[in-house]
Amino acid sequence: MRADILNENNSKLKELKKIIKEKNDYLLIEGMKLFSEAVKSKIQIEKIYIDKSNMESLYKIYPKYESCEIVFVSNNLLSENYTTESGPEGENLILALAKRSTWEITPLLKLKKNIIFLERIQDPGNLGTILRSALAFGASAVCLSENSVDPFNTKVIRASAGAVFSTPVISVDNIDSFYKQIKEYGYKIIATRISAKKSLEELKLNSPAIFLFGNEGTGLSKKMIDLSDETIKIPHSNKVESLNLGVSVGLVLWELYKQNE
Repeated sequence: MRADILNENNSKLKELKKIIKEKNDYLLIEGMKLFSEAVKSKIQIEKIYIDKSNMESLYKIYPKYESCEIVFVSNNLLSENYTTESGPEGENLILALAKRSTWEITPLLKLKKNIIFLERIQDPGNLGTILRSALAFGASAVCLSENSVDPFNTKVIRASAGAVFSTPVISVDNIDSFYKQIKEYGYKIIATRISAKKSLEELKLNSPAIFLFGNEGTGLSKKMIDLSDETIKIPHSNKVESLNLGVSVGLVLWELYKQNE
């Protein structure tokens, strides 16, 4: 199914603007590079907004494009609907809507691989970086507590370089139930704290673990620390008080990756 948009008052363009503005079941993909990553991840593409002049570029990335709705929009109108001031240009211009991926925690726990848990993370750039690191270093999932940033926020998608399309993201609404479940599968719970006595490089695991990281400003809550089996710190010079959250998670994942090589 295809439709042409001739001006900004077209109903299909208004629908797109509404989806961009409101939180919904769709995720917004901006630019050919991210669109290519989405296609590779095999998520369900629902609708594509593109200028007719860019159809050849689309076909190279997504030969099955006819399986979803194509809405023809001029590049000028496409540019106006990007969520960034400096979006792609020319043949790289595209907007697409896809269904959000949904994951269940039980099959992921059965993989017996390390998992990252983030409590009240707020910065979309940090979350995007963490999702990219999780994919690069073999974590099976990233879990988010309540009151965390939306993992399908367009800023998260861009910062993750498309890793959000492939990395399982689990929203944890009930901490007590989550704790019981991970213990049933034999996971160790490790909290990261600046005040911990044990250093990251001293950590040796003989079972999969859940690594807890706190909010960028306030760190982990007392409840999460109390639930942990042990705490670790990432050593660094005293020239800085603490490390960026995204950097901290990346360092932990890299250390675990090296241990398993």
